[in-house]
Formats: sequence, structure tokens, C-alpha cells
Amino acid sequence: MTDLVSVVPAYVLLAALAVIVVLLTVVAIVARAVVAKAQPEDLQHILPGLGQVLAALALFLPWGRGRRWPTAAPPVPVRSERRGGRWRG
Repeated sequence: MTDLVSVVPAYVLLAALAVIVVLLTVVAIVARAVVAKAQPEDLQHILPGLGQVLAALALFLPWGRGRRWPTAAPPVPVRSERRGGRWRG
């Protein structure tokens, strides 16, 4: 198996690293500004929303996408009442 450095040129890796650093810096600046402007009694409502924003921005990172296979079981089909489904009367 070949190394990543031998397959991808160095300038592409540096550009990707620069984009990640800029994204993290912008996220840190925005999060700090939001928390600094918030009143202390509003933080309990602001922090979950800020967490959702950060989770959405994490999708831009290559490792932020999580698993690629479904974790939930496929939906079970429900039988209709007309086609012999159980009557719940």
C-alpha cells in the first residue's frame, strides 16, 4: 500500500490543512463571540443551538461524517387493515 504523501502532492496536503485550520479558527471566533454576547441566564438555551451549529460544521471535516453504513434496522412494513391486518377495536 502506498503512502498518502507519495500519492498526493505536498501542496494539496498543505492546502487541505490550511482550509481545516481556517475553518476551525472561524468556528472558534464565532462561538466565542456568541457566548460573550449572551446573557448568563440565556446560556442554557444558546449552548444546545451552538452545539448543533458546530455539529453541522463538523461535516466539512473528513473525519466528521461518521459511519457510512446504516446503524438502524430497516423499517418493518405495516400491514394495512384491508389486507388482513389485525383489527384493534
